Amino acid sequence: MKGLLLLSAVLLALPCMTFAGAVPDTGQADCYNDANYIACQSPGGDYYGQDAQYSCNPRSYTDLGTGIVRDNITDLEWQQNSPYDTYRWQEAVDYCNNLELGGHSDWRLPSIKELSTLVDSSIPDPGPTVNVAYFPDTVGSAYSDYWSSDAEAHNTSYAWIVHFGDGSVKTSAKINRLNVRAVRGEQASDSIVDNGDGTITDPGTGLMWEIKTDDGGPRDLDNACTWQEALAYCENLALADYDDWRLPNRNELQSLIDYGRYGPSIDPVFPYVRPSSFWSSTTNADNPLVAWLVNFYDGDVSFISKSGDSYVRAVRAGQCRVLTTTSTTSIPPTTIPDDNCPSKKLYGGQSEETELLREFRDSVLSKTAEGQEIIKLYYLWSPAILAAMERDEAFRNWVKETIDSILPVIESEVE
Repeated sequence: MKGLLLLSAVLLALPCMTFAGAVPDTGQADCYNDANYIACQSPGGDYYGQDAQYSCNPRSYTDLGTGIVRDNITDLEWQQNSPYDTYRWQEAVDYCNNLELGGHSDWRLPSIKELSTLVDSSIPDPGPTVNVAYFPDTVGSAYSDYWSSDAEAHNTSYAWIVHFGDGSVKTSAKINRLNVRAVRGEQASDSIVDNGDGTITDPGTGLMWEIKTDDGGPRDLDNACTWQEALAYCENLALADYDDWRLPNRNELQSLIDYGRYGPSIDPVFPYVRPSSFWSSTTNADNPLVAWLVNFYDGDVSFISKSGDSYVRAVRAGQCRVLTTTSTTSIPPTTIPDDNCPSKKLYGGQSEETELLREFRDSVLSKTAEGQEIIKLYYLWSPAILAAMERDEAFRNWVKETIDSILPVIESEVE
């Protein structure tokens, strides 16, 4: 079907423009309570809403066969085998800048957020917490510290590192000798948008974030809670006409950090930011008693007891889908709301164009497994597409022109 192919291309092109900084899934597939493994629960359960119950950009790599591994989620290309030698920080920068590998010479030392995307949170200490099928030489235990290009904002004699023994993110003095793995590819933008309704959208990741308050209410920035309470708070949150909020996983939460700032280390577009540690939905695979958190003072990623108190900031949207306890379930097209539809925003809810697209969805796409997958992806990406359209008039015009160009073909398919 020519129309199906064309629409597929359009739907896949939209998120490529809006999700340049896609956040890979953490890899965690097991559920936990405060101390042990448990069966993943249904909505309303005491520990519902944790990392393993949402699939967000499942991890995917391709071995290019040239000493390079491509991350299919971030589009970054990584040096497969890190050098045998260790380097001081400036030596690591120089090594990457001078590297020629696989016919490319535009290698660089990765940022700390890029390097952190390699961490697989399903692997316990002593690691290595990385997919060794693609990065077989990565060391674990105490010798698994890798340099990033980011200096510590309040002490530039230190730089940020990932410890691939357990997956933690911390700093080390630049004079120390550590491991290095080079990367190439576009660096994601950190631009975010205040939606004016108590939420903030990151067009790069497609994530929408809760804005805290300073009014003593349930969303007050000073409200601390346990890990279980954080899960429940997010699952029960209703804000800005959305009720699909959740506790962010560790990768999503770290995506908010601006490593060029400290105290707090987050974009100032966020009001009422407490420079403290915030819960993620990700349990430490080595010890179910503790969960990962991200410190909004400087950006380190560590863990504490789930029974302790920390802070919470809810997230929604992105490219996540809810997982059942037994399998991934397709979303029936008839259950998808039209409110998040870019075509409705462009043409109006009752327009001929919108009705034609709805008919194509229901009478053509929904009839095949491939078409159902396209429908799911489109509506998962729609919130960020809408945010980008509102922020960027040129992008909005491009979307409309692209859809206009395929409407005649779609019309021929539904006749």
